[in-house]
Amino acid sequence: MIADRGRGAPSYDLRVATLAEVRALFEEHHGYKSVSNSATYCFAVFENDAPVAAYAWQPPAPGAALAVCPEAPQGVLSLSRMVAVEKKNRQLKHVSKPLRRQMNHLIDRTRWPVLVTYSDEGQGHNGFVYECSGWTATVKRKVPVHENTMGERRSSYCNGKHGTRGLVRVGSTLIQRWENRICSLNEAASWMSSHGWRRVPLVGRKWKSGRQAHTYIRDAELEGR
Repeated sequence: MIADRGRGAPSYDLRVATLAEVRALFEEHHGYKSVSNSATYCFAVFENDAPVAAYAWQPPAPGAALAVCPEAPQGVLSLSRMVAVEKKNRQLKHVSKPLRRQMNHLIDRTRWPVLVTYSDEGQGHNGFVYECSGWTATVKRKVPVHENTMGERRSSYCNGKHGTRGLVRVGSTLIQRWENRICSLNEAASWMSSHGWRRVPLVGRKWKSGRQAHTYIRDAELEGR
């Protein structure tokens, strides 16, 4: 299904995609050789009905969300993975253009006023794609690098907690954080509220911590505005 229609249709074929459709692309071409098993949004650029670039979005780890947006960590969405085949094997010239289109037109920014992503200098990434698509560089920090027994890069964070999971530390790298906000700094909570989003408990569900689980719903009278 084509996700991107109207507003001056682009030259590339950007679609809503499933993780199953793009998993092989990430495993072959992404530096971390993996992608999550779930995503809030997943988009891909297709050429000849095959994905040549893909973008996976999901909420970041709670601590990361709080660091980016203390007043409304629940309003933070992360571009957790982005990948593309080599330029010589695709017609798409700039992966930043479909990324910017997702940010401006396809993601519900009333629900997700703050976007975050990261560039890894150890992977040779300077963040130029993010700069071109409207992100702002903020915090840079040194972090440990872990690999599994297959020599594949893996995060120590998994299933809501940190732990090496049998991973081997192989060094460190510099990670640059990038942010994009649809509203002014410190106004994400009021932005969500003004667009009808409110926090409600999920009856009968608790987080792993034992605390009551919650979700966000939008007031019916504001939907579709």
